Amino acid sequence: MTALTERLVRSKSLLAPPVKLEKAFDDPDGILKLIAKGSPYKTLAAVHRNKGETSGGWFRNFWALGEKVVFEGAEPFFYNQRFIDAAKYSFQAEIIRPVAMMTNLNLPAPGAPFHLDLPFFRGAQNREVPSWMLAPMGYSGLFHEWAIPVASAITWFYDGVGGEFEYWPEGLNAPSRTESPPYSNMCVLADNEYMYHRVGGIGPEDQQKTYENIGYDATLVLTDENRWNVVEDEKVTADFAYGDVRISVLWKGYCFKNEREAASYDDHSHDLTPELVANIFSADLKRRGIAHMTPGDFVTDMDWKKVITETYSAPDGGASY
Repeated sequence: MTALTERLVRSKSLLAPPVKLEKAFDDPDGILKLIAKGSPYKTLAAVHRNKGETSGGWFRNFWALGEKVVFEGAEPFFYNQRFIDAAKYSFQAEIIRPVAMMTNLNLPAPGAPFHLDLPFFRGAQNREVPSWMLAPMGYSGLFHEWAIPVASAITWFYDGVGGEFEYWPEGLNAPSRTESPPYSNMCVLADNEYMYHRVGGIGPEDQQKTYENIGYDATLVLTDENRWNVVEDEKVTADFAYGDVRISVLWKGYCFKNEREAASYDDHSHDLTPELVANIFSADLKRRGIAHMTPGDFVTDMDWKKVITETYSAPDGGASY
């Protein structure tokens, strides 16, 4: 094998097939209790520290991150054997390492564009680069050499109108599949960093909004009356029945084909660094003839962010988040 082949932990030809689980968790009521415990929820932008961005009606909380549980009580759900077995089957992998788990709460809204999940790369998955940069890294195709195979298990707790999960397991040029409510505690495990997918419009059309005015610091609060309130500056700006908010739980796990691949990842000898990421982008921008400056601080350099996000985005019609 060549040195590069020995370093790769994700084959260029890999697109793991989805696996549908009719029963994701043995204790779905325990999941709902943790959902309640997680209130109040921050906006997606605040969770990922993307100041200046709007999250619309999307709120999130992490239960596990960096292979560690960070939300008390999530342990039995994070180490879910059903997900581990499904990931082994889908990715044809011997070693599955749960790496992250999060809740997503979405207010009634129009359908979202298709997209890929934020990818994981060697040396660039735990805030080494800002989260906004991960999507362009994935869409660019420039960083596949450092890509980590990740299984994503999405479980829904929503029986309302809309909110379908549409996905393209054989690529955008092939027919899509759709899972529709009611589907509480049903799950699809798939290759969401490489498989395009989208969420359909949530709720009746006349109740859907874009929520562009919801601020970075807004929170979603579950009241004693079991209703969801959007709170900004200590004022309730929107109110929803519990079942009107689409709740999903997303689990992610690293998938290594064998001990060699796991050991290759663990030795950190082939990790990205912020400087290397900048150099790879800069070389490609130069090749494309796109003017740019050498980036300063990734977090504060808005000119660099503008060039990268506009140059490397989802195919026409898609999103970058």
